[in-house]
Amino acid sequence: MNVRVVLLIRDPRGSLQSRKHRVWCPGRPDCDDPSTVCSDMQLDYEAAVELSERFPKRFRVVRYEDLSLDPYRMTKEILHFYGLPYHPAVRTFLDTHTKQDVGGVSSTYRDSKSAPFHWTKDLTFEEVKIIQDSCVAAMKSWGYRNATSEWELYNNFNPLLPYSVS
Repeated sequence: MNVRVVLLIRDPRGSLQSRKHRVWCPGRPDCDDPSTVCSDMQLDYEAAVELSERFPKRFRVVRYEDLSLDPYRMTKEILHFYGLPYHPAVRTFLDTHTKQDVGGVSSTYRDSKSAPFHWTKDLTFEEVKIIQDSCVAAMKSWGYRNATSEWELYNNFNPLLPYSVS
């Protein structure tokens, strides 16, 4: 088959914070339970390692945070991966959709540089600790750093570390 797959992964703290505001998630363990979400993330990592080895030209991982911080470069890379051109309309779309928040939670207009780290202001340190404690292996695998104190969390915390699936 001539299939290419991109797996989009996100910091579990950001995923769980975002899901709190969706009517379809609260009360569903496969959606809002940190240990279930993190177990799934670790299984995704193990599958990603295997798929990257077996299909290096057909499988790719993108972290949501990397895409958000550098949407132009990452979009070019994703389009290249799929064999598609970086059309000027794509740049126009990114210019208009990644610099400001417009609309509600389902809007496609987001300040892409702040969106992935909104959880650092919205979650309490206790909530962050619960997620981190449930997610040690997956966070390490995917290159996410723990917040070690309330002060660190609320003062421009950068959770990103290098990671590799190969």
